[in-house]
Amino acid sequence: MTFMMLPNDLVLNCLARVSRLYYPTLSLVSERFRYLLASTELYQTRILLGCTESCLYVCLKLRTYHNPQHWFTICRKPNSSKNVLVPIASPNSHPTYQSDFARVGSNIYAIGGFINDDNASSRVMVMDCRSQTWLEAPSIRIARATPSTCVLDGKIYVIGGCKNLDATNWIEVFDTKTQTWEFMSSSHGEKICSSCTYHSLGYDGDVYVKGFEKRVTYKLDKGRWRPADIAMDRGWFCSSSSCVMENVLYSWFCGMIRWYDSEENFWKYIKGLEGSDELYGLHGHFDAKMTGCGGKLVVMWEKNVYINECHYEKGLWCAEIALEKHQGDIWGTLEWSDVVSTTTQPYEYDLAHILAVTL
Repeated sequence: MTFMMLPNDLVLNCLARVSRLYYPTLSLVSERFRYLLASTELYQTRILLGCTESCLYVCLKLRTYHNPQHWFTICRKPNSSKNVLVPIASPNSHPTYQSDFARVGSNIYAIGGFINDDNASSRVMVMDCRSQTWLEAPSIRIARATPSTCVLDGKIYVIGGCKNLDATNWIEVFDTKTQTWEFMSSSHGEKICSSCTYHSLGYDGDVYVKGFEKRVTYKLDKGRWRPADIAMDRGWFCSSSSCVMENVLYSWFCGMIRWYDSEENFWKYIKGLEGSDELYGLHGHFDAKMTGCGGKLVVMWEKNVYINECHYEKGLWCAEIALEKHQGDIWGTLEWSDVVSTTTQPYEYDLAHILAVTL
């Protein structure tokens, strides 16, 4: 008997024990493997066996309005220890530009954005990362061109994204369990609803929102908007990227990673990464994306490398950092750092989003 003659249950049991880094290579074995690797049954088997792992999903924004957003995962390159970007399905009908994204469970939601350059969209698409397929979800009530999204307790908060909003409609909340949208009413929302562009996050049981017009951060506390702690506000407002992992807020600022000590109301730098040559291109780099992935911090950034006086290529770099708390500080250990994609057309795309999903 050959392996291919085994029943699906046994094959799934074997595949579930293999890291997802190797799934793109295994999918080339046969049509049956491709079907099983994309099945929800494999996801359930991995849960039962305790073999789940965090997978990184990357969205690149192409500088075109025809299908402008492409999605990738990071996978292991065959016969190598290097990781590379592998393209996956992207929503190709009614493409939007400047959508924002939120992850709940094994689903990634693409919300709002521009259609045809100047029309705001109310469309919501959701990718089931288990099968890497896109489906349409219930639309938001108001079309939003540049929304900001965050997740708290399994609900998606969609904030701003268009003009002429007021305290009754500037935030919509999506309940992923009931699949319903509703406007969020709160006291003193008129203080900050005059902006069009926001950044938001779910942190420490509250929703935090910063509006770029008034340059102040508020948090939703017991149904009321209150100014955030001054120290937290100043540190988060200046960051180009941030993420929350194990209830700790991390921010990226001028090529350095900081974390917010909520007990001391003070931003601190992660120790142990000073002068690390492996973090090539990080120091002084102003823009990067961060996310928590399997209890570790993942940072991605772009870096141009000059080939000669007339040409250069753009590399997309990724670093994974293990974290450890010790005597009031957080120490980081670089586990790996490498380029995962290169292009000789540096203006072809920009790094838009990175999200981690447990599968």
